[in-house]
Amino acid sequence: MPPVSKTCQSCADSKVRCVRDIDIAACNRCCRLGKECLYRQTGRRFNGFQKDRKIAALESKINELKAGRGGLGESHNNTSTRSTSLADGDAGLEDIISRDLLDIETAERYLSTFKAKLIPHFPFVVVPPDVSVEQLRQEKPFLCLAILASASYENMPLQRALGDEVKKVIASRMVISGDISFELLQGLLVFLAW
Repeated sequence: MPPVSKTCQSCADSKVRCVRDIDIAACNRCCRLGKECLYRQTGRRFNGFQKDRKIAALESKINELKAGRGGLGESHNNTSTRSTSLADGDAGLEDIISRDLLDIETAERYLSTFKAKLIPHFPFVVVPPDVSVEQLRQEKPFLCLAILASASYENMPLQRALGDEVKKVIASRMVISGDISFELLQGLLVFLAW
């Protein structure tokens, strides 16, 4: 004889506790209300197959994503190549100094402000003390842009303009091109923190 559920159909539908005495076949609520007390047969509960199906579905989604990006391993190996080519392609977008949004002296001052005042409060992105704006522009242009945007808090119109430039680069590199790099992560951390 298959096992029956502990709750009758009427109590389950009403979402109330089903209490029955051992010597009576119907539960107390059904006896009191004069309802027919029916107990369902319980099925065997084994969620292993459902978990296997979910895992298989997730694996297929991962494979689709890998195929869409040209393979995860290949994408990971070419990240530095892609980021440098994207940095070259976005040079007009990222290099605010050559576009005269900011002069080199002011940029150096903002970098010094970042190193002296902001890094002690947010030590997750460390810029070595001997690095200049020129070096940072060449090696990590997006991080340089994010640092300058964060450190220009005394000049709100400039900070808004630099923030817009950061958002354009994020849209171009992350959303449109799908570029993922450590420099991009560092720049995002700096920009979001300040």
